[in-house]
Amino acid sequence: MQYSELAADLERIRRFLKGLSEEQQTFDQRRFAYIGCISALYASFENFAERVALRFSEMLLADPVNLTDEQLSNLRRRYVKNASTLLSQSLGVGRYREVTELDVAKSLASCLDESSTSFDLRLELIALHNSNLRWESLCELFVWAVQDLQDRIRRSDAVESWAALTNSTSGSALLGILRSELADLVERRNEVAHRAIPDEIQSHERLLAKVDFIEALALGLVASLAGLLVDVSVRNGESVSLGIPTEYYRNKRVVVIPSIGSPVAEGDFVLISGNKSTRWGRILEIQLDDARVPHAAAGKEVGLQLDFEVRKGADLRLWRTPSPDIVSRPEKLFGSHGPLSNTARSSR
Repeated sequence: MQYSELAADLERIRRFLKGLSEEQQTFDQRRFAYIGCISALYASFENFAERVALRFSEMLLADPVNLTDEQLSNLRRRYVKNASTLLSQSLGVGRYREVTELDVAKSLASCLDESSTSFDLRLELIALHNSNLRWESLCELFVWAVQDLQDRIRRSDAVESWAALTNSTSGSALLGILRSELADLVERRNEVAHRAIPDEIQSHERLLAKVDFIEALALGLVASLAGLLVDVSVRNGESVSLGIPTEYYRNKRVVVIPSIGSPVAEGDFVLISGNKSTRWGRILEIQLDDARVPHAAAGKEVGLQLDFEVRKGADLRLWRTPSPDIVSRPEKLFGSHGPLSNTARSSR
């Protein structure tokens, strides 16, 4: 889901800030470090969001059965609106330098062709936006497919873990914090890009906090969109229930299912979905009669060690046809609910 490039950019900004000593810098040096970091941070996030908008659309539209009638109708309305907007702008320059009127017309015709089972989509139409990516503009990129994206991001593990670490508010009030933090970054980026060299700057500590925020927000976006695609695969019958665990150990990463609903093997992908958030990962170890085994038959009582934390009462499902684009998840995608360290891992 296009996250790796953003992660590399965030790490570069972190290394730069941590490698500088504020005490040994002049004010002008700190000021220009601030300008560079704010500009790079916003630009990296904006490029990431645009690429995610295209990739998510391609994955969702890969099979027509993935879309509801409402989503398809919403997509077509967005295409018509964005095609009109793009054709009224200057094509052939800037971010549209490789786009022609014919490209736009062909893409729009493909999207509106109700007899076709595939779409020839362009990033410029899916991710078109004429305003900075404040909270509402960010969600607008995906609203045609995900009406509740704001709540999905707010409930994501990465965002909730970030809120806990920063002592931010939780629940529905967290939306206001996310909106305010992103707006602050946008305003600061606009100031250094369009107005003048600013007198007011932020410390390296505050800039690093902004990097952490963008990381959490980006992971929340990836988890929300990937979770929707996982839920689509569940609806399409690409998973089977293993059962609801009755015992939980090691921070709910080791579970016991009294009668497993399908044969399983070490390395299989499993998932839990629900209203709060969707999580998925691998079976690290299987125990049968207190002995480690490589696989287990249906109907057996088994202990499973997973590389993510399950929720009590959640149905654990075997993901029979996992998507390669989703299963290779970013390390921090599930926040504190992801893999334990090697020293903390243990089975039943």
